[in-house]
Amino acid sequence: MNNIEWLKKESAVWVEEGVITPEQQQQIQLRYPAGKTGSPLLLFFAIIGSLLIGGGIILVFATNWWKLPVALKLVIALLPLLAAQGLCLYVYRKQLSSLAFREGGAVFLALAFFAAVALIGQVFHTPSDLESYILTCILFALPGIYLFRAKAAMAIYVIGLLFTGWSLPQWVAPALAVLPLPFFYWEIRAASRQDSIRQGSARGPAATGVQNYLLLLLSFLIGRAIIQIASETLNMEALETALACGLILLLLDAVFRKISSEYFFTAAKLLAFLGITGAALIAAFDFSYRSDGGLMAAALAALITAAYAGLRYNRFSGPSAADLLFGAAVLLILLAGNAGAAANLIMAVLGVLFIVWGSRTLKLNHLNYGMFLIVALIAMRFFDSSISLLGRGIVFILLGAAFLGINLYISRKKRGPAK
Repeated sequence: MNNIEWLKKESAVWVEEGVITPEQQQQIQLRYPAGKTGSPLLLFFAIIGSLLIGGGIILVFATNWWKLPVALKLVIALLPLLAAQGLCLYVYRKQLSSLAFREGGAVFLALAFFAAVALIGQVFHTPSDLESYILTCILFALPGIYLFRAKAAMAIYVIGLLFTGWSLPQWVAPALAVLPLPFFYWEIRAASRQDSIRQGSARGPAATGVQNYLLLLLSFLIGRAIIQIASETLNMEALETALACGLILLLLDAVFRKISSEYFFTAAKLLAFLGITGAALIAAFDFSYRSDGGLMAAALAALITAAYAGLRYNRFSGPSAADLLFGAAVLLILLAGNAGAAANLIMAVLGVLFIVWGSRTLKLNHLNYGMFLIVALIAMRFFDSSISLLGRGIVFILLGAAFLGINLYISRKKRGPAK
């Protein structure tokens, strides 16, 4: 939540509890006017624009990579890692109390390992596969996670483990999922202490943290079995099966919301989001990917859609996050013949919608989800070997310049004419 919005809500609670007077609340709010806060949308444009330009420069530079001597290639490969370690040392000694520096340093360190391992492997032509590469790199992200208690770096670890878990032996994924348990334990205890101070109860954040992590573990352990059983039973491919499972979970969530407005079946919704997002990412990886789930998948999607629309008809007041994901899953099932291109387009649209929505409503979970989709789409196209390096580099630079230009235009428009 935006800091100013948080301060307004907290100060209102303080007035109700008699901690401060209404006059003191007004003085506090005058000290921190809302005009001084930045827009999350502008921050997103700046980040994505810089990321695109940086990626474009790398791709253009990679065009002549083969001409460089091995020694210079090693220096270039290790430079981001050394820079990340220097930044982490600075953060640890000077900025350990800053959340932004801690999160940024840990993420930079994790991404630097990805870059260094990839470049060194390319220099010496080390044989490897994508799953082994990602698994190696996310293990190197653990020091930054624990050193800085960084949630963003933990997200990289969890997403990487979700990606590689499907190809690992059954006992490996649960074993690797145990490694970050102390991190979650510390976060749950910290959330519990804060909640105890504010509300006199420690059950809310702790229960939520435990539930979310157990659901991630659950997706590791049973996801593969569900897709395999459903595919064999209904003669559907893995993509349509995963999407159908996500639709059923969203339908189940809507049923319980219809029965009782006070009941929120968050477990079903979270698993549905994971399944649909994962299926879209896999389909979007290859532009030319095609799937053939057949009439069974389309009929099942139509049946679930009719039931879901009936449940949402009387209480529809605008699309929710679940509605957007539901629509995306149905479109992917119906467009299975061009699943790769459709998934790329759907991810781009969903990413923009969630970013704008989260920016306007200050819902950081929506904003972060939209940014994740856009960044994931950029990363996949960055490594897309079907497009030339020079072509990718030029497109990335142009898109990055466009994002930065939009950011500059909106910033000037919000400031108004110069006095």
